[in-house]
Amino acid sequence: MGPSPRGDQGDRRRAVALPEFAPRRPSQDSLRAEEQARAVTAFAPADLVTSWVVSPFGTGLALFLTVSYAAGLVALRRSGEAVPVLRSLAYYVVGVGSLVLATDGGLAASRGTSFVAAAAQSAVLAAVTPVGIALGDPVGLARRALGAGRTRGLDRLLGSRGARVVMFPLLASVVATALHLLLFTTPWLAGSVSHGWLREATYAVLLVSGLVFVLPLLTEELVPAWCTAGVLVLIAFVDGLLDAVPGVVVMASPALLGAPVATFLAAQDALWQQRLGGGAMFGVAEVVGLPLLAATVLAWVRSDAREAAIVDARLDREARERQGDDGAPDGVRDRPWWETDPRFTRRSP
Repeated sequence: MGPSPRGDQGDRRRAVALPEFAPRRPSQDSLRAEEQARAVTAFAPADLVTSWVVSPFGTGLALFLTVSYAAGLVALRRSGEAVPVLRSLAYYVVGVGSLVLATDGGLAASRGTSFVAAAAQSAVLAAVTPVGIALGDPVGLARRALGAGRTRGLDRLLGSRGARVVMFPLLASVVATALHLLLFTTPWLAGSVSHGWLREATYAVLLVSGLVFVLPLLTEELVPAWCTAGVLVLIAFVDGLLDAVPGVVVMASPALLGAPVATFLAAQDALWQQRLGGGAMFGVAEVVGLPLLAATVLAWVRSDAREAAIVDARLDREARERQGDDGAPDGVRDRPWWETDPRFTRRSP
């Protein structure tokens, strides 16, 4: 006896209804978005030293800085001059070390998938690396190691009017701040993630813009004569305020800045990632700015002490010249030092 027609219709209804309750397979787009989100949130501090890439600009510059500075130290030692140990450590650890970490380490490896890594990398290249290089005093080392005859071309270049204008600390600070801000408020960052040549150029722009500010600030020979130690302290204070601007803008922005980057937007909370990146930029800038301000204040104190020693030596020499044959000083002609100091009497020395 065959199946009844009513039973066949019920089976067909059940067969048609079953696909409605079958589990749906995730689409390729959703899987890709989940993978990107995991990639964005996977960045951790441990990745700074466990993930590595090769940057042509960063690797080449690090090798050049390492070899050239080492050659200068060897030349100093052969000539019998003292080797600046602390400056050398600052140069290699803070300067070259941060350069390698930012362009070849975890910050560079994760900058295309993590906004926090991209923001921290820009702050390191714009602030930490230039300070480390400048603390090593590479210009002074070159002059001492090569001698005046071999550094005439370098002296002419650094003493030219164009170089003086570009390397004036206050102007250089404003330009560096503007460039750093443009990186995050324009499609620049997105372009550097997509194009390798623009990424390498971005590294160079951030580093050079920071170096042209810090190098003259920590090298007296590279600033105009009227830019005294006190003026440099004021400039360092203003720079500390300006350096905080990019981080504050990125951190406090109520909306996403710049052109959209797919991997950044794939994060669970892209705006929160942007705020974390701005906080990282602000933190790095202040960590560097405060010691830099302290260094300029210390240089001011030392400069004032040297000037005081020169004035005291001149006054002692004048007092000895006024002494009589019997060795007694001429009290009538003796005057307070501030009445004869050219800085206060406005007389030529």
